[in-house]
Amino acid sequence: MSPQDAVHSARRAAAPWAASTFEERAQRCRALAAALVEDRRAGLDALRADVGRSDADSLLTELATLPGYVAGAIQVAKAALAPERVPLSMLDFPGKKAVIEAVPRGVVAAITPWNYPVLQIVKPVIPALLAGNSVVLKPSPYAPHAAAWFWRVAAGVLGEGVIVRVEGGAEVGDALIDLVDAVVFTGSVATGRRVAMRCAERLIPCSVELGGKDAAIVLADCDLPRTLAGIAFAAFHNAGQDCASIERVIVVDAVADDLVKGLAAAAGRLRLVTDGVGEVPPMQNDAVAAVVRRHVTEAIADGAVLVGGNVPTDRRIPAIVLDRCRPGMAVVDEETFGPVVAVIRVRDADAAVEMANASRFGLNGSVWTKDIPAGEALARRLHVGIALVNNHGFPGVVPQIPWTGTGDTGTGVAASRHAYATFVRRRTIVVDRNSDPDLFWFPGNADLDDVAERVARLQLGHYSVVFGLLMAVRRRIAAIRSWVTGPN
Repeated sequence: MSPQDAVHSARRAAAPWAASTFEERAQRCRALAAALVEDRRAGLDALRADVGRSDADSLLTELATLPGYVAGAIQVAKAALAPERVPLSMLDFPGKKAVIEAVPRGVVAAITPWNYPVLQIVKPVIPALLAGNSVVLKPSPYAPHAAAWFWRVAAGVLGEGVIVRVEGGAEVGDALIDLVDAVVFTGSVATGRRVAMRCAERLIPCSVELGGKDAAIVLADCDLPRTLAGIAFAAFHNAGQDCASIERVIVVDAVADDLVKGLAAAAGRLRLVTDGVGEVPPMQNDAVAAVVRRHVTEAIADGAVLVGGNVPTDRRIPAIVLDRCRPGMAVVDEETFGPVVAVIRVRDADAAVEMANASRFGLNGSVWTKDIPAGEALARRLHVGIALVNNHGFPGVVPQIPWTGTGDTGTGVAASRHAYATFVRRRTIVVDRNSDPDLFWFPGNADLDDVAERVARLQLGHYSVVFGLLMAVRRRIAAIRSWVTGPN
């Protein structure tokens, strides 16, 4: 299907979908989540073909929790989309009321990545649907199977046109931007900049989530076993193919040797996924594998010490720990997007924060310490969208938390009520039940001057003018009525 045909089909479905009640849309979204879980075996086959994770991993990461995620998203949407009454002063605006409503944009394009091909569809599509929009889905060409499965299930639950799927590369995404009413994009920085510029030219909203180079700060008083387990998972899950993967571990000197030793041992215990069993899947495509190989080999040549894993030669890359890394290395400065941790040693917590903030990305950042108040204080100094103490990355599956960042991570917001600026515009309805004309209407004469002066004095606390103001208001109303009717 061409982008033009896809948007045309979505537009036909948009009006009746928007005309349905919120509860009706919420019920359909609940049914979609349940249907996806019911058909999970086909979904797991699709995910295995696209990303190569174990079935247990994919089930927990992208499928089993969908009903709970959608239930949370519905609660968020109900509050975010509720009409908002504007409190108006009865003195300044007598007889008037105003309500702010959320109006769906129309057709939303969701341009999604390959790393979590179902979850990354659900996160923009569900709030777009709840807000009353139809959706044109353009998944990554690297993950066609999961998107096709999702769309097939969705079409059976939602009906024709509510979600329309188009396939293709960048040229399809470019064409969609010219046709839709809002865009959600997750992908590379370079493409995200182009998407944002194109949307700005059309004056349509867009939400762009781009790269990451997340840092974990490890302090001397951390719970080392738990810290090792948490960092290993956040760094190596999905082979590090996650914008919120820990790619930099910034550790104070006092605990650096123990942390590096423990992290290398943990990496060595992780198995490459073979026949559906293991923790570290292969890299999804040759391009990302090539970046990982370049970062690792260049870092070693520049003085980094390989303490865990081995130099990769193909797409089956084991968990890798590089010690003695420093700024200037690509593995420290650029997004690696693979199962590689760059360990940077620093003297103290202040130096760790400075190092963590020396990045053009800012998605998640974490501090690992037993001193919770001190950890919170340090976390608040990180230039990131989500700052954590003693954990990392998991808010990405919490529908109530805004998933957002700073710098080259982009300005987009996924999840939470803060995401709805992309999916709805705000419309204000104002009703005036007052039978009298407003005092500032024509004509401009001495009656208006008198009222204005008395109002100014009242605002300054001169309450003695109240009686005189009431009389002036009566004279003013009479003057307006006389002026509008004119001489008999």
